[in-house]
Amino acid sequence: MVYLCTMFTEQQNKWLEQTEALFMRYGIKSVTMDDVARELGISKKTLYQFVENKDDLVQKVLEQHIEGEQNRCTQVLKGSASAIDEMMNLVEANSEQLKHMKSNIIHDLQRYHREAWDKIARHQSSFTYTVIRQNLERGQAEGLYRMDMDVDMIAKFHIATSFQLLEESLFPSSHYTKFNIFKEYLTHYLYGIVSEKGYAILREKLS
Repeated sequence: MVYLCTMFTEQQNKWLEQTEALFMRYGIKSVTMDDVARELGISKKTLYQFVENKDDLVQKVLEQHIEGEQNRCTQVLKGSASAIDEMMNLVEANSEQLKHMKSNIIHDLQRYHREAWDKIARHQSSFTYTVIRQNLERGQAEGLYRMDMDVDMIAKFHIATSFQLLEESLFPSSHYTKFNIFKEYLTHYLYGIVSEKGYAILREKLS
């Protein structure tokens, strides 16, 4: 399903989707504005009527990506039967992106497009934090998660750890896939927060 960013026209959204796919395949630094114009089938003049420079393009791609991620997340939340299902479905919803993401994208953002990277950090500390906290509270209400935990702290642990999972120095892409890293982490995370009732359900789902 394609989600359109409300701040752009339909044509501009298509350009951004194509550009994001280009970044995902080759990384950000190695892709030039000539490459982007060629991929979109437009002139550089037309491209520069839409964006000021490459950094502006990266930020617009990221804005569209974040809005799409929030829309996907909202759909998952509506369709999940329990808090455990919700967490597993969230990872599944993002699995394709993780599989196709070039390993140096995070490094490129951190080093060359710091403002864009800061937007990701703000997204994680606001929207993602809220989603995780609400999932923890839902799990407690359903009797699937432990009641003896600090929900705020666990949600922040999750956010902080998620950033570390993207570190190439810790998990080099030559040895690990990002999808498998997140899947293993999620299993570890869930086993740490489930109640006895939740443990039985989780074991059944993972068997």
